[in-house]
Amino acid sequence: MANTSWMARVGARLVTNGYAILPIAPGTKKPGQFARAAWHDYPQWNRHASRATTEIEVATWSTWPDCGVGIVGGAVAALDIDIADDGELALRIERLARERLGDTPALRIGKPPKRLLVYRTREPFAGIRRAPLEVLCLGQQFVAYAEHPDTGQPYAWPDEGLADLDIGSLPEIDAAQAAAFLDEALALIPPELRPRSLGGNGRAGPERHACRGMRRQARWRRSGARSPGSQTPSSTTTAGCASAWR
Repeated sequence: MANTSWMARVGARLVTNGYAILPIAPGTKKPGQFARAAWHDYPQWNRHASRATTEIEVATWSTWPDCGVGIVGGAVAALDIDIADDGELALRIERLARERLGDTPALRIGKPPKRLLVYRTREPFAGIRRAPLEVLCLGQQFVAYAEHPDTGQPYAWPDEGLADLDIGSLPEIDAAQAAAFLDEALALIPPELRPRSLGGNGRAGPERHACRGMRRQARWRRSGARSPGSQTPSSTTTAGCASAWR
């Protein structure tokens, strides 16, 4: 019987369109590896951020049962609007993003009213968080094609999916634009919809310390300097970052 996984269906098209991809374990939002007849964590997934996905990788992953597809941040960034309790507000922030960052054709919806907009980056930058909003980029990834673990339904692309969009067709943004937008959008969100574990401005609190090492690694990579330790985020650091995958 032919493999009908998402990876088998759209993986090669995504790579042709210019995206770096990686395998997503079924029923999750995180990268996985299939070995010895079972799915396992994939702690070294971030290496796919620094190079193009190969044909051999896509062919191998396409044989893994029920393999989903994630997009690696770097060449692209994704605005994650993580608002579950106010659909009108989620739509208002989406409209603001289209005005400020560009009218991207790439809108992904997993569990409405939450939504995610995908952009091309002028150059890779570390992800920026203003909870419940976040721009995912270096050191992070998002699920593009799979079944959502909560709804059991496929992630939807109401307009055009990335499998049908060349990366060059996405609006281009940079870190400064992303940060300015997040600050403006956060002002629209009432305090009761912001996570209590974060400060009133939605910026990272103590629980985000695990991500900072990964973001420092990203800055070292962009500057060309060698960081203390490996040049890519370690599996420990990546695993400690709660927003490494969406």
